[in-house]
Amino acid sequence: MALQQHLNVQRVFPSNGGWDGKQTIKAVDGTPFTPETFDYTTNKAYQWGVGDPSLRPDQQTGSWAYPILPYIEQDPMYRQREWTLGVEVYICPARRLSQPLACVDLDANGIYKHGGWKWGRTDYGGNLYAFENRPTCWNAFRFTDGLSNTIFVGEKAYDAVAQFGSWYYDEGFFLGGSKGTTRGAVGLSPDKPGINYKDNWGSAHQVGVFFLFGDGSVRMLTFGTEAYVMAALLTPDGGEAISPP
Repeated sequence: MALQQHLNVQRVFPSNGGWDGKQTIKAVDGTPFTPETFDYTTNKAYQWGVGDPSLRPDQQTGSWAYPILPYIEQDPMYRQREWTLGVEVYICPARRLSQPLACVDLDANGIYKHGGWKWGRTDYGGNLYAFENRPTCWNAFRFTDGLSNTIFVGEKAYDAVAQFGSWYYDEGFFLGGSKGTTRGAVGLSPDKPGINYKDNWGSAHQVGVFFLFGDGSVRMLTFGTEAYVMAALLTPDGGEAISPP
């Protein structure tokens, strides 16, 4: 409903944001910085944007989960930029609590510039084919396969052993442009150590993963869902003759 309200008000769905090349925020000690992950796998540094209520949709630096805060009764969090708070509807209670989490400075995956803040997380990733990074925002005409046949948001894969205490592929929902808030691969995995959590979907449930479709319906897809079905449901305009179960 929040995504549809954003569409009604702004005429577009949100993007997944991203750094604008200049934005900084203050760290806990008051010094300006840009949130960043240095990924050992790619040997590159990635800067993340932070949600800003003054920006229009195509310039929004925060993830898709930030600009819909006013439509889930979190307008003060949106306007005051309270990234140190959790949102219950952004967390699956079968997996973890909604309290914001601190981030380590470095681990086996990378080095993190987090400013010393605790960041509110989300267990849900936007479909990166529906929510691309700024400045791309899509309206409803993009979804020629039908909103009811296109995944918008789903539970993201999570390895509590590898990711807990980090923000590697689990950055706060205020941060735009990251893989902490989007997914795009076709794999579905139950929560357990050693899974391929990068870009995949997953859950703490026994049978499958819950997905939100563009028409507002929520459906569970089993862990055994075939890759071609997932690919069809992720693409908004692929022309596949497949509907969700």
